[in-house]
Amino acid sequence: MNILLLQGPLGPFFRTLGNHLVAEGHNVFHISFNGGDECWRSQGSLYRFTSTMKEWPAYFRHFCQQHQIDSVVCYGDCRPYHAKASNICRQLDIAFWALEEGYLRPDFVTMELGGVNANSSLYPMRRHLPKFNPKHAFQIKHQAGKTFGSRAWFAIRYHVIKRLGVSAYPHFVSHRPWGLLKEALSWVKGGLLKLRFKSIDRAMLQELQAEKGRVFLLPLQVSEDFQILSHSNYRDVATVIKEVVGSFARHADSADTLLIKHHPMDRGYINYQPLINQLREQHHLGKRLRFGYELPLPEVYPLLKGVVTVNSTVGLSALLHHLPVKCLGKALYDIPGLTTPGPLSSFWRQQQPVCEATFDAVRNALLHQTQINGSFFTLMEETAVEVAQVMVQHHSQQRELRAAS
Repeated sequence: MNILLLQGPLGPFFRTLGNHLVAEGHNVFHISFNGGDECWRSQGSLYRFTSTMKEWPAYFRHFCQQHQIDSVVCYGDCRPYHAKASNICRQLDIAFWALEEGYLRPDFVTMELGGVNANSSLYPMRRHLPKFNPKHAFQIKHQAGKTFGSRAWFAIRYHVIKRLGVSAYPHFVSHRPWGLLKEALSWVKGGLLKLRFKSIDRAMLQELQAEKGRVFLLPLQVSEDFQILSHSNYRDVATVIKEVVGSFARHADSADTLLIKHHPMDRGYINYQPLINQLREQHHLGKRLRFGYELPLPEVYPLLKGVVTVNSTVGLSALLHHLPVKCLGKALYDIPGLTTPGPLSSFWRQQQPVCEATFDAVRNALLHQTQINGSFFTLMEETAVEVAQVMVQHHSQQRELRAAS
């Protein structure tokens, strides 16, 4: 099989995957778009794309045809280069595998053919997910463990090398808006904020015990998340905060509290505290509007009345704990029996209970059809083996179908 790797998750996972595929006898090609992509090279053949974005579609099409590519693998299907590659793969009948963080956290990664989230082939038929009937139970063998330290090191190394190699890739278009200094300092700042707010936020959680069952959670998503930019009607996270806080102030019971949780991967990059302080004063909410960084979800869930999210995977996690969820964007799990329909304004007063049988069926469907028990940061060997097996199995099935026809 001829396999092309595009951009992967930060770190050596694509090197691990590429080396495993080569060891299994496959031909592996890797296209790099910046110096950072060359940090962790596999044993496959490396090609550098140094032209403009306008030239990328023609280059990619020619590359796939020239090397008779069977499968393309990438991390993040909405990145500019990957989105264009996905369209061409559909035209050329090439398997396009999109990897992403797990829909079900923390011990899973997502792998889907054609796209993930609202680009998933399951999205148009998500109402039928509860009818999925697997032939066997999903085996969970691994736990991912903590990944922040690895992520921080991988990110700093990647962005430093990307900056050093900028002259070799003069036309690179990043899906992230920050430069080297901002990227490096943000990871350091994020680590310091984690230490600083650990005790502060724990004290806040203790205070909130007195309001158990009267707390709504708004888990923020990362500021450049394509789930926000591509799969919702919001232009940024700040807009989400303003809308949700305003709605809460106008429609929620005066005894209820709104707790906003900063995304752990975004805390060093952007500070929403001034905006939240402004909204607290504007809507006269006082202690009814809370904000924190270090809020472990298992400790937060018992306090909650409901969760409001655009389309974060925290929504799925909340449903697992039988908490009512309101989605404001396109979400794979936004289906009858799970999330609360209707406008946000009515959610504050009336939440739809979660149907446990529906959730169990949907979770089972997602596990079998989209999830791999692994991690891109701590279980790389095990995850690479699973990813390769899915690709090889699909390729064999497609070859058999072609032979039969």
